[in-house]
Amino acid sequence: MYLWGIMKARTFSVILLACLFCPGFSPVYGQSLTKIVSIPSVLEIEVIIPLSIAKESNLSFGYASPGQGTGWVTLTAAENPQRTASGVATLLPSPGAVYAGKFRVTGGPNASVNVTVPTWTHTLFHSNVTANLNLELTTPSATLQLSSTGEAVFYVGGTVTMWWGQMLGQYTGTFTVTVSYD
Repeated sequence: MYLWGIMKARTFSVILLACLFCPGFSPVYGQSLTKIVSIPSVLEIEVIIPLSIAKESNLSFGYASPGQGTGWVTLTAAENPQRTASGVATLLPSPGAVYAGKFRVTGGPNASVNVTVPTWTHTLFHSNVTANLNLELTTPSATLQLSSTGEAVFYVGGTVTMWWGQMLGQYTGTFTVTVSYD
């Protein structure tokens, strides 16, 4: 029996050595050959110039007076904005105080850019914080084409709603515009 145990151990050792030195046959792992397959793949990356935006002028409606009821003052989104009144609002002379919001975008030459201007009604607050006005923003286009130098300008206008008995004085508020590559 002792001799049988030695022969059994020796046979196992020979099989183990054969597995180590003959990689095409491996009863331990149950595979006969390993096949390596190469698959080429393409890697792509596009490095772009980051977009930047700078405000060049605030949106300013100038002076207006409310009438007996509801009135609106509208300012077009343009380099030389047109100011109009409707309802019972009246425009008053505003030398140098009427501007559309002006924004300069820089990025990749000839790139197409999306412009997002919030469409909800914004609240403008009086300095005493108890009175307010409503503002709805407008912009002429949702897309913008940058020049060959990578620049473009866009404007933001809007319409302010006023009511009879509106507290007199200056009203201010903020809004955010966003740009992204198309």
